[in-house]
Amino acid sequence: MALNLFIIGPSGCGKSTQAKLIAEKYNLTHYSTGQLLRDEIAANSELGLKAKSYIDGGNLVPDEILFTILTTNLTKINNQNFIIDGFPRMLSQGQFIENYLSSQNQPLDLIIHLDVTFEEIQARRAARGVEFQDAARTDNTPEAMAARQKFYDDNNGLIMDYFQAKNLLFRVNGNRPIEPIFEDICQKVNSLPQN
Repeated sequence: MALNLFIIGPSGCGKSTQAKLIAEKYNLTHYSTGQLLRDEIAANSELGLKAKSYIDGGNLVPDEILFTILTTNLTKINNQNFIIDGFPRMLSQGQFIENYLSSQNQPLDLIIHLDVTFEEIQARRAARGVEFQDAARTDNTPEAMAARQKFYDDNNGLIMDYFQAKNLLFRVNGNRPIEPIFEDICQKVNSLPQN
């Protein structure tokens, strides 16, 4: 059976770290929407150039560009056995991916949400130095990070309510070291019906 997972949470909460560990353990393809966008931009593709114009202007990449890049990559792996980090960020994106997978006869197994306080994220950033965090990102200014947090705060409740109602949401306490968070996620994944 396929295992199709998503991991979301506030910017800087450790999504990518957990996604990499999960991908390794369950032999999944790991996609980060941010990385997919950066790859397209680096390749100077038509979509990448369009995306870059929005990012450089400090704006969100429109869904139609993001969806095209994402579904193109998912098609390469038969739309199964993946973990995507940092997506969905809005309810409309969650509904899109749910409908898309359904159209491909694939399940959306679980949306993992890392519950991390803003204070914890700030403490982690201070501990490791923001410039070290991700040199590939051009949007790691304090203003951009505050904007990402606000966007998350404004949209996240809707996503969580929607998927919670469908019993597809797993919230995990992310204010802890990497290992116990990972153990909790594995326990949940192992309890999913097809595993």
